[in-house]
Amino acid sequence: MTDAVLVDGADPRPLDLSGRDGERTVVEGVLRGARAGRGGALVVLGESGSGKTALLDQCAWAAADGARLLRCTGVQSETALPYAGLQVLLRGTLDRASCLTDHQIRALRGVIALDAPPAGDRFLVGAAALSLLDELAEERPVVVLVDDAHWLDLETMDALLFAARRLGKGRVAMVFAAHEESTAFEGAPGVPMLRLGPMTDQEGAALLARRAPDLHTAVRDRIVGLAQGNPLALVELLGALTTAQRKGSEPLDAREMAVLPASWRVRRIFDERIRALPELTRSLLTVAAADDTGEVALVVAAAEQLGAGAGDFGPAEAADLVRVSGQRLAFRHPLVRAAAYQGAVLTERTSAHRALAEATSATGDMGRRAWHLAAATVGYDEVVAAELERSARLFRSRGGQAAVAAAYRRAARLTEDREARSLRLAAASAAAAEAGQAELAEALADEAGPVSNPSAVAGIAGVRAGLERERGRAESARLLLVEAAAQVTACCPATGARLLFESAAMAWDAPDPVAAARGTRARAAALDFGGHPVERGAAGVLDMLTGRQASGAVAIREFAAYVVRTRQARSLNDQVRLHGWDMLLGEYRTVHEEAVALEWECRERGAVGVLARVLLRLARLRLFLGRHRDAYTTAVEGLEIACDTGQRHLATMLSGVLAVLEALDGRAPAGMDGPRRSEGREGGNRQGPVEWAGEHLCPGVEPIPVWLTRAQGLLDLGRGRYDQATQRFTALTGGPHGHLMVSVHSLPDQVEAAVRIDRAADAGPAADQFARWARATGTAWSGAVELRCRALLAGDDARAEEFYERALAAHAGDGRPFEQARTRLLYGEWLRRARRRAAAKEELTMALDSFDSMRAGAWAGRARTELRAVGVAQAAPAPGAHHVDRLTAQERRVVLLAATGLSNRDIGARLFLSPRTVGYHLSNAYPKLGVTSRAALGALDLG
Repeated sequence: MTDAVLVDGADPRPLDLSGRDGERTVVEGVLRGARAGRGGALVVLGESGSGKTALLDQCAWAAADGARLLRCTGVQSETALPYAGLQVLLRGTLDRASCLTDHQIRALRGVIALDAPPAGDRFLVGAAALSLLDELAEERPVVVLVDDAHWLDLETMDALLFAARRLGKGRVAMVFAAHEESTAFEGAPGVPMLRLGPMTDQEGAALLARRAPDLHTAVRDRIVGLAQGNPLALVELLGALTTAQRKGSEPLDAREMAVLPASWRVRRIFDERIRALPELTRSLLTVAAADDTGEVALVVAAAEQLGAGAGDFGPAEAADLVRVSGQRLAFRHPLVRAAAYQGAVLTERTSAHRALAEATSATGDMGRRAWHLAAATVGYDEVVAAELERSARLFRSRGGQAAVAAAYRRAARLTEDREARSLRLAAASAAAAEAGQAELAEALADEAGPVSNPSAVAGIAGVRAGLERERGRAESARLLLVEAAAQVTACCPATGARLLFESAAMAWDAPDPVAAARGTRARAAALDFGGHPVERGAAGVLDMLTGRQASGAVAIREFAAYVVRTRQARSLNDQVRLHGWDMLLGEYRTVHEEAVALEWECRERGAVGVLARVLLRLARLRLFLGRHRDAYTTAVEGLEIACDTGQRHLATMLSGVLAVLEALDGRAPAGMDGPRRSEGREGGNRQGPVEWAGEHLCPGVEPIPVWLTRAQGLLDLGRGRYDQATQRFTALTGGPHGHLMVSVHSLPDQVEAAVRIDRAADAGPAADQFARWARATGTAWSGAVELRCRALLAGDDARAEEFYERALAAHAGDGRPFEQARTRLLYGEWLRRARRRAAAKEELTMALDSFDSMRAGAWAGRARTELRAVGVAQAAPAPGAHHVDRLTAQERRVVLLAATGLSNRDIGARLFLSPRTVGYHLSNAYPKLGVTSRAALGALDLG
């Protein structure tokens, strides 16, 4: 990376952005917004020379008027060094980091100052960078400029994008410039793109007329044609003309007649200028181009080994190719750097990297030293490969999985031994998968070929299975895992047990989960796992899938106890992966308490990527527990993080939870009945969770099908479309996914819908199926719901009242207020039909209060209809019951934490927001809640 680390001012000279008025207006709008407290980010895309750098220079010039400028440029040779870009961008600002939380300080110092291993992952680093930028902006607006962003290391890119999407109401503007063919910003919702197309011939001619009024018309037209709308090509082609050529008395260079892209023409002009420099200056430029730090002292120290010195910068500066200011060096344009590096022959480049490796050794930066050594090496070299492998371990300790992958990959290229090369490629593949580089991970796994090391076998199987799952091919993923288990179990039972468990877990997502579970069980029957507890967990999962609920429940309880007992002995990622399977037994309150502890640990450690999976679990648990507001808030945050971290599989599942919440509130979920509708909805939330989170934050993410089917069935049931509801629930509970928890929960709904239309053939078997599951698991709430189903099947028989009364007694303290309210609603309806109006009114009123309190608009509407039938003219919501519904999901998260006494900075650290944005959300929430200060929040019922 190069350019100024911290620049308090910029070049005051005016910039010629002719033909880019519209684009300049967009960029200036981002800067104005930051000055006004509306933080924003922008990505500028275009071909080389299209004006991206000029636009950034315009931003720098504008920032001189009272703003703080932070700027860096990506360098191709340094894309594999973790946080190389962030080090250049922020290392001059760490003196202000003392105001951050402890784990944010550790995260930043670990990747920038390199004085300790960082806390958390690269997304925590992004959150910490955001807090630091927000702190700097307290003094004055901050403008962050990143040129050639497509050459940034992945860790820096992920951290900066994570921050860019959360600028909120801070006084920070971020502008990235990247080549138009770059894929670096694909899948980055929330950051707008500005594409620079070619200038028109008229605009090009006008630019030339301003720069060279005496230019001959024919020459001007020739340059316009050669430049192909590229602004830099226009300027450089003009500058390369002799006086005679400008006047038209001497022909242009015949080589310019070749059909070449405009950027290549400019490169050739820079090549010629560099070739005209003295030899030692060229050597100095090659070293500078191979370096990413922009530190004059380092470049000179390396160049001195090649015979060049600081005085050799003079000719390059005179030719306007580089600019040296104090201890910083910057190339005039990224194409100049490319010309200086790529124009050098191989021996010159390798010499430059070898010299930089020696100079870097003195700084103690072993990661950079290893990469420069690798760049200086041709052919096999085990010594350098081993140093790269050591650097990979260093990068892993700093959270740089993409850098780990790159280091192992380069080490493999330098490795002659086939087995050692395969092991390094397998390690590279696993690291690339963790970094979210799916295609690279797959290519590296293919290149590794067959491996015998159990760890490598498991790693490659995990990579391939993860990729298959993301592509929607869960059955293929399951087969890969179970076959790998068969391959390694004899020599490593613990690894085999883990692979078996992952295969069993994957069976739940297969097209036919029951067949998949049987296949896994059959393949594992001949394997000896040595009684490993994880194998016991796999057996329980498979039993539950194949209908052996009694034995499955016993095995899963044993496994869950083992996971809790040994949690401190494993990584946070493994804790999350193995936790929560007792959800299959309906043990929601216990699992919820453990999940809350995992959530706290994720936030405390800054494990943002792992947090998304925990939030999915919590969202589902809170939905099942009837805590709909909490489920909504949790699911929205989880979806936001899943999209930010590239976990689209989790995003689809979180969207499913949000779809069910919309249906419960009387809204058609996304993907149903065309555009989302709200007809027939009473008492619901005005903000559709999926409408905000799914469509605006993560485009293209749709709810997982089984959850969408449940949502559709619930909406039909809430609107009284019992025939359609019965069809949907029957398809869900009787199909291949009948053992999923979402399907088990649909069995009582199926009973209710079928009873309404006198279809005992559908209601009876569903009730029996739920009864078998309830008895196997033994939870109080499932026993209460089973009694409710029996009451429904009893119809108007006197036994119905007994079943309803027993059900309500069983509901007492069962932790399922939504199910209890539904039982009261159905009992109230039964009492009304029995003409017991007073008793009906009592049950219906209690049901309505519950539905209103938990945001279940569809069911609240049904309760109001029933109350009108017993003579209650208008059943209004309980006073003050819905003030929190006026808040957005983000506002509610902030308010809930503020009510506990946390400061804005602490809240921001937990939610990965800037403190200023936290303050903005609080100021918006106060009038909605009818309070004027955070001190009053503690007295409110926040649901």
